[in-house]
Amino acid sequence: MFVRRAFYYWQVAAVVVLPLWVLIGWSVFGGQVWQFLIVMLSCGVLALAMAAVALLTFARKQVRLTRTVSWQDMLVVALWQVSIIAVGFFFPAGSIIAVASVVLGLVAFWSSIAQLLGETRKRVQGVFDTFQYAAQMGESPRAVREPLVAEGEYIVIETGRSAQK
Repeated sequence: MFVRRAFYYWQVAAVVVLPLWVLIGWSVFGGQVWQFLIVMLSCGVLALAMAAVALLTFARKQVRLTRTVSWQDMLVVALWQVSIIAVGFFFPAGSIIAVASVVLGLVAFWSSIAQLLGETRKRVQGVFDTFQYAAQMGESPRAVREPLVAEGEYIVIETGRSAQK
């Protein structure tokens, strides 16, 4: 529980920290000058993608209530973030790692959407079940309805002004 809660808060920080790591890694590990524009644009797209996945995760009610991500979220997003950290080292095989990072980002995005839709579907189904239960507990068409007014004496209290004054 502690790990998933820490990861919940880390997602917000990762939106800023990991793109900065890629920029710092580019400058420290010998990135080429002509790559700077590409790295800058990709870091902006990376930050937006990470923010989108985090927002989709935070949109789920269960995540908001418990302030913990699911194990599936943690696995997929952690793999994605590890691949982003590996991209920041600019290895000779960095293009393969970058492609893996893009693929893992897409997996994280669609995983977040699938979990959000699944949880939303369960909540909506619960509401429909509640309506169905309320309808079944109400009067059935074959039931004989009792009269609204039974025989006996009644006291009538007028609440408005009468015309006889």
